[in-house]
Amino acid sequence: MEAVLERPRHDSWIIGLISAGHFLSHFYFLALPAMFLFLKEDFGVSYAELGLAMTAYSVLGGFAQSPVGFMVDHFGPRRVLLIGFGLNAAAIALIGFADAYWILLVLAVFAGLGNSVFHPADYSILSGSISQGRLGRAFSIHTFAGFLGGACAPLTMLAIAEMSDWRTAFIASGLVGLAVWALMFVRSGNFVGETADTPKEATGATTEKRGLRLLLTAPVLLFLTFFVFYGMASGGLVAFTASSFINLHGVSVDIANTALTGFLFGIVGGILIAGLIVDRFRRHGVTAAGAMILAALTVLLPLAAGLHPFVLVAIMTVVGIGLGLVLPPRDLMVRAMTPPGQTGKVFGFVFVGFAVGSGATPLLFGWLLDTGRPEYVFVAASAFMFTALLAITVARKLARNL
Repeated sequence: MEAVLERPRHDSWIIGLISAGHFLSHFYFLALPAMFLFLKEDFGVSYAELGLAMTAYSVLGGFAQSPVGFMVDHFGPRRVLLIGFGLNAAAIALIGFADAYWILLVLAVFAGLGNSVFHPADYSILSGSISQGRLGRAFSIHTFAGFLGGACAPLTMLAIAEMSDWRTAFIASGLVGLAVWALMFVRSGNFVGETADTPKEATGATTEKRGLRLLLTAPVLLFLTFFVFYGMASGGLVAFTASSFINLHGVSVDIANTALTGFLFGIVGGILIAGLIVDRFRRHGVTAAGAMILAALTVLLPLAAGLHPFVLVAIMTVVGIGLGLVLPPRDLMVRAMTPPGQTGKVFGFVFVGFAVGSGATPLLFGWLLDTGRPEYVFVAASAFMFTALLAITVARKLARNL
């Protein structure tokens, strides 16, 4: 009886600590661009040079997830997570002491490499440590915490910078991360990753393939494709929703940014709603398909003329909810096709697709705006969503035959 009572507390500690780390992972990712104006003035550099630092952070961190996934499965997620998280938080704190651009660039590289551990290590720990009846909720809280961290970063960093300076903002946020890291280190004895000895019934995966042979199977490659096109749709909308509304409907900057804020918090809300659904309704493919169809159709509504500005805000909020609803069932579907002991490498591999998609699409959407075709931003986003839906639907069907 005592063990039954202790299990929820055990799960709560793990979910809480892993989600806190994921919150800071997304927070740190958006802390740097929030400070660009201050960094440009102090270091006397161009926006292109600051963009290079951001590219070093995001691209290295994104592509490193795949090899880190192999490390997670080989060495265990606990060790990899602690090393990466510590490196990420320390690099962010040290940016506050940087007195030259090249130091900032080097620290951005280290921060990006540290940031690469979260998805492969986190999903391995949650899969191996959380009881099956709470796993869907755990994935939802983990994803929610990450997106919430990204939403909080610009306002928090700017508030600290205005009260003190940009250096204090980086040092303070880095020290918070190191404090969370210390608590995580103390409690990390409970961080158990999935291993090859984990019963197959824990995931339901039928394939015996491992390593590269597993990553090159059709279902995994289709999930990678899903992540690419999901990243293209969401990343493009994050970058250019506000500019598209200004060009297409002539709304004010405030209304355009409010629509973007509605989109971002819609994603967060959709993730929370999905967390209430996925442990009760186990047909995750149906949930994901319904969510993607909702987002893909709603994102076309801004093409109508004469819409009230607040209707535009409501539309983008619903689009965000749809894109958020798909995330927890997506994660559970990836896990369901993954054999025990392979969680780190599979999640690390497919999340590379998100980095590729979200990094590439702003170039396309920027070109559409430059050529005077803002309406095609929403058409392209819808097409990307439907392509992502097709990929995840076929992947789920093929995974059953692995």
